[in-house]
Amino acid sequence: VDGVTVTYGLPASRHHVYTYAAGFLETNDDSSCPCAGGKAPPLLVGSDYYCESGNPGPSWNGTLLYSSDVLWDRQQCGGGESTCCNPPDLPWFCKTFPNPISE
Repeated sequence: VDGVTVTYGLPASRHHVYTYAAGFLETNDDSSCPCAGGKAPPLLVGSDYYCESGNPGPSWNGTLLYSSDVLWDRQQCGGGESTCCNPPDLPWFCKTFPNPISE
């Protein structure tokens, strides 16, 4: 995942909490967010993620900083990624665990 993942547990037994992922493109492409036609997230992530792209163009330039569309702010979610920003609580997340966690 390109982005930030929140986990808990020891390195050998980490548990996923939530992931903020970055898609390379806002358009329908394998490197886009899943909600914009990209590949599904890994099984351990499930539906506990928020993905957005800062690149509105049709191609990606690895030497360019796409600063006009800040990631994970629920703004400028147009085009192919319009459904990425539908959940009302974004960019925040809330997760209930089945057992207390003491870490």
